Amino acid sequence: MKINRFPKMAALQKFRALKLGFDFPTAEAIGIAEATKYAIFKNLSHKKRIAKEKEEVIKQFQGKKELDEETFTVFKLPAVDGLPYVGGKIYTSEDYNRYFMKWGDEIKTLIEKWAENIIENCDEKTLKSENRFFNECWKPHRDELQEA
Repeated sequence: MKINRFPKMAALQKFRALKLGFDFPTAEAIGIAEATKYAIFKNLSHKKRIAKEKEEVIKQFQGKKELDEETFTVFKLPAVDGLPYVGGKIYTSEDYNRYFMKWGDEIKTLIEKWAENIIENCDEKTLKSENRFFNECWKPHRDELQEA
């Protein structure tokens, strides 16, 4: 089975969030939201993306909820109700697990062990910097584990 980059990014971001002190369900939500963010917005600046998402939140929740830029600031990921918000959707731990259901438990475990090993070797300064994380933890490893 060919493993693409999306599940690897989701698992890597999950373990990054865990190492930075987020609880397990929030870390899974961050993992799937970050993978989605990279897939959707890789060519759109953070400032433009946040402005676009503020408009989406106002429309979607008719001004009853606001976009929070502080909760997940290390990920440059906005939040609504304490959960990551990307591409017009609030992400939860269930989204992470639902996504990995199609891969099966064996492949999920393989991907998560791969991600956990990479995160164990990343220092805190790297984990707290989006650019350093991308260049030092993601880029050198993203094409590993292509087949399972």
